[in-house]
Amino acid sequence: MRVLVMGTGGVGGYFGALLGRAGHDLHVIARGAHLDALQTHGLAVETVAEDDFTIPVHALPAPGPAHKADLVIVAVKSYDLEEAIAKIRPAVTPDTTVLTLLNGVESGERLAQVFGPERVLDGVVYIESFVKSPGVIAQVGGPRRAVFGNRNGANGEREQRFYQDFLAAGWQVELAESVVTALWSKYAYLGPYAAFNTVTGLDSAQLCQAPDCESLMQRMVEEYVAVGNTEGAAFGDDAVAFIIDRYRNPLVGQTSMYRDRLGGRRIEADALVGAVVRRGAAAGVPTPVTEMIYSMLKPMAAGGTPPGA
Repeated sequence: MRVLVMGTGGVGGYFGALLGRAGHDLHVIARGAHLDALQTHGLAVETVAEDDFTIPVHALPAPGPAHKADLVIVAVKSYDLEEAIAKIRPAVTPDTTVLTLLNGVESGERLAQVFGPERVLDGVVYIESFVKSPGVIAQVGGPRRAVFGNRNGANGEREQRFYQDFLAAGWQVELAESVVTALWSKYAYLGPYAAFNTVTGLDSAQLCQAPDCESLMQRMVEEYVAVGNTEGAAFGDDAVAFIIDRYRNPLVGQTSMYRDRLGGRRIEADALVGAVVRRGAAAGVPTPVTEMIYSMLKPMAAGGTPPGA
């Protein structure tokens, strides 16, 4: 299988490397020092789950006109999606499948607009991983779990084939009967926590120590659940309580959005928070807490000077 990874960071680099190690023809898109290291030394993965490994890869700044992929994995930051679409377009044929592993719930819709819904699969990942240094991916925690499927619910022979390929490559993977439910389940957990974590710098257990703060977080989760239910997420009655209980777990650490803020980088405020405001307004669902927190994130969305600098 010819695999193209667009965004060779903690997610795309890790899951792509597993496919390359399994013998698939792996091409990766990167830039800067990361690209140079990948071209010179290959893609190295340091992982707490198994032995570290390094694989040779075809690393490029963009796919050439002759490069055609069977599978394109899109794993960029949400704000880079349009640039990613432009880069992968030459590699997408009528027989190509595009799998999005971005945070949020909108990337699959956008990719379907461009390439057609028949070519797009939505995915969700649960992993703690990042680029440790140019050419090196560090997987430091998380279940390394990936869930994917057809947004229309029509998982067929193609999806089963990818599922078997992913399993054989060592992915901890699930083919979802309802990928919409899977998308919103992560979103309703991650979005509110990432927002509060980024605004305050406190982890989830610290945030929950103050009853008023925990109550505000709960109201934000309730807004996500309400909007998700209008889109077919089918949350159970205990969904909000389950998420809040997870927030109280002291093992939950800092979010990537907060780490991006600390690094002075752009943050995914729109994809993780603003999208709920927009989609809630379209569905007639009030989202006052989400709107308030989003207004606090907007001034830091473009990056710049990190806090305390």
